[in-house]
Amino acid sequence: MPTTRRPTKEDVLSAYRRNALLGAAIRVFGERGFDCATMERIAEEADVAKGTTYLYYDSKQSIYDAALSSGFAELDERTREAIDRAPNFREAISAFMTARAEYFFEHRDFFRMYVAAIARQITSSRPRASEFQAVVDRQTRRLEQAVARAAARREIRRVDSAATAVAIFDLTRGLVARRMVSTGEFDLAEDVAFLSELVWRGLRKGPGLKAQDPGDKTIGKREKGQRKGIRDRDT
Repeated sequence: MPTTRRPTKEDVLSAYRRNALLGAAIRVFGERGFDCATMERIAEEADVAKGTTYLYYDSKQSIYDAALSSGFAELDERTREAIDRAPNFREAISAFMTARAEYFFEHRDFFRMYVAAIARQITSSRPRASEFQAVVDRQTRRLEQAVARAAARREIRRVDSAATAVAIFDLTRGLVARRMVSTGEFDLAEDVAFLSELVWRGLRKGPGLKAQDPGDKTIGKREKGQRKGIRDRDT
């Protein structure tokens, strides 16, 4: 029976430095953007020699990709757990939005880096395939599968699962971006409840499905209150 090799001091030190460099890279790229960030500044932020940085990452692009992948791995795990814990798709929508929004608010530099990465892909005349895009696609597919399962169980009407997943992604990103630049206080639970209800109502409307659940008689009043609260906080 094969035995597991115990990590050496060199292994532990290497993992520590790699994590320190990735954390530093997220902070630097989040603050300065890709073009203005430098390997030297990342090394300073990680408190290592510049030459040490190149032992782990041979270019600014490689550490950029690794930093994005690292942040997305954490986000993906949190999102997956949130979706898996949800008892039904209606709750899964709220859980998805909440998990991602909370992560981004906790890691604001990563969110700025994430938005900038999307902008780079959109504005580039030759968008390149990257691990970043692969991770985004994996997360989209996870949500797509949840949409397809909900439709198969007739929780929702038949819809384009890929388009629905992207729409929920975009709504969540928009919610976070709006709150990042807002100076007023906000209640994440209320905002998520409002947006997830909009999505749910759109998915429920259709032949053979009720547009509103029997227990939702007060939904109109609650939505009005949420909309008013959002407007008040933004003024």
